[in-house]
Amino acid sequence: MTAAVQRPVPPSTSSARPGAARPDAILALDGVGKTFQVDGQALEVLRGIDLEVRRGEFVCLVGASGCGKSTILRLIVGLDTPTVGSLAINGAPVTGPGLDRGIVFQEHRLFPWLTVEQNVLLGLDAADVSDAEKKQAVAEHIRLVGLEGFAKAFPGQLSGGMSQRAAIARGLVARPEILLLDEPFGALDALTRTYLQEELLRIWENNRITTVMVTHDVEEAVYLSDRIVVLDPRPGRIRTVVDVDLPRPRARGSADFAAVKDSVLGELRH
Repeated sequence: MTAAVQRPVPPSTSSARPGAARPDAILALDGVGKTFQVDGQALEVLRGIDLEVRRGEFVCLVGASGCGKSTILRLIVGLDTPTVGSLAINGAPVTGPGLDRGIVFQEHRLFPWLTVEQNVLLGLDAADVSDAEKKQAVAEHIRLVGLEGFAKAFPGQLSGGMSQRAAIARGLVARPEILLLDEPFGALDALTRTYLQEELLRIWENNRITTVMVTHDVEEAVYLSDRIVVLDPRPGRIRTVVDVDLPRPRARGSADFAAVKDSVLGELRH
């Protein structure tokens, strides 16, 4: 198989988004741009981002450092607002953070004075459910990420990979419609990283939660995602969208896998 590359039509000739319009889109970014004020100067980070993500889809964002990948996640989660354009989830404008979105960062950001179960419970802080329901949900998600037996452990007693699994449990415990991942395995060794990629894929396949992930690792993107969005450097713009038309589980050493990886790397080299 070969990678299907969709090239955006320049705005001057068409307003079409990358790829066909998706009636089943859960997430839509329409003409999103973001400019920061840095030392009194305007710094344009994103320009004209048009993207729709289907319900249950796994999408990876790749691009050079500084192209705005993490800024896109912050806009989706509601931690920041676009300078121009709009974002919507299920047709409703994104106006701030909500339980319909969970996020996991590169650093696990667990509170060291809280146990694993107490850290995961923080993901339900704003949830309108009983204490018994919260306790059950925390136990279910600790089990889901393979941390049974470590609920009472503190982060300092865990390995880096275990801490990141706890962070994933915290991101999932409120059962969000969209999971956002900002290079969650970037600080891990290669073996742990590969293991957690497989674990993340297992969780995604079991729950089919819509997932948007930022990564610098093209192989990781090809292994995990349904589509790969390639961003140009600042100001970040969508260069291409690559459909990863490979059956799962994916063999990293196969010719088809290498072809998709080479296609994405070729776009990045531009």
